[in-house]
Amino acid sequence: MTIRNQKGVTLLEMMVGLGLSAFVIMVVVAVQVHMTKEQALLTRQLGDSIDQNLAERIIFKNLNGIEASYNNIVVKDDHGNNFYDFYPDLTDNMLKVRADRDFNLSLSAGNQEFFVLTQDFASGAMLNYDPVWAYTVGPEPADPNVPATLTFNASKNRGWISNEKSGGRPGFWRDGNILFFDTPNRIRPVTNGVVDRLIPPRSPFFIGSINVQAGDNLQVMTGGAENLFKLTQPANGNPITSLDVFLRALPSVGGGQTIVRARVVKLIRYSVEPDTKKKPEDYETQPLNLYYSEYRNGKWEGKFMLADGVEKMILRRDSVMKRMIYFKIFKSKKK
Repeated sequence: MTIRNQKGVTLLEMMVGLGLSAFVIMVVVAVQVHMTKEQALLTRQLGDSIDQNLAERIIFKNLNGIEASYNNIVVKDDHGNNFYDFYPDLTDNMLKVRADRDFNLSLSAGNQEFFVLTQDFASGAMLNYDPVWAYTVGPEPADPNVPATLTFNASKNRGWISNEKSGGRPGFWRDGNILFFDTPNRIRPVTNGVVDRLIPPRSPFFIGSINVQAGDNLQVMTGGAENLFKLTQPANGNPITSLDVFLRALPSVGGGQTIVRARVVKLIRYSVEPDTKKKPEDYETQPLNLYYSEYRNGKWEGKFMLADGVEKMILRRDSVMKRMIYFKIFKSKKK
């Protein structure tokens, strides 16, 4: 025979039970709140990481063909030196100027724009350009000591460049494309018979954009972009105002014909602006939007955003004797 307790639940037992239940519920709620916060943080960090990685992959691709930038465009770094200075023929002990280059793309550093001149491989490989393509040769003079006339012919130039059967590149001559002409020769100015080795050596070059509606002549850079380029002869500082001027003053290579190279390039601008969709007081530093835009047909095209909530993008070169560029995007941290 089983004897059962007929007293039921006492008030004390009920209070203890309710207290334990409340404690368990409180622990469960606290754990859920913590997990929700952690999940939201992880989701935000994952989103920032994906955003940052995609932006860095795009920038890495653009920097892959950046050889045309060195010693040809001017972008001042944080110390007032040209970021694209390049000394391929000096050693550390010969260099008497600062060797590294740093550029902080941020509002706090005062650098809101960074420019890149990079080869557009999608339009075709580099072309060994024959200067004869650009000229019409006049009749042969009766005097053998007098040269025949050479007349620049923009239509002939376009035809040869576009003719794949004759070694041209049909992908080059498209509306909005930018053509870049230079030589492998690297020249320094000479003062009183002495070569100034502290000045980076460079080739003369010409850069012009294609505007089909404007005809076959390459259009000079405008809209402020022209101020980026060293469009002068490296030996004497004479301006290079057209493809004709560039071709008529090619540097000598000891009597042989100078090699001329042509390629399609892209002029890219990275810029930062305040991120107006985020509250600055929620972040340790003001969040910025990182934008990308290209120069086409005499103006900068509409920019598109690479990443939001950015603190800064840094670009660095350890030495002006190397072409290697390191870069990193930093996201603004929440308080």
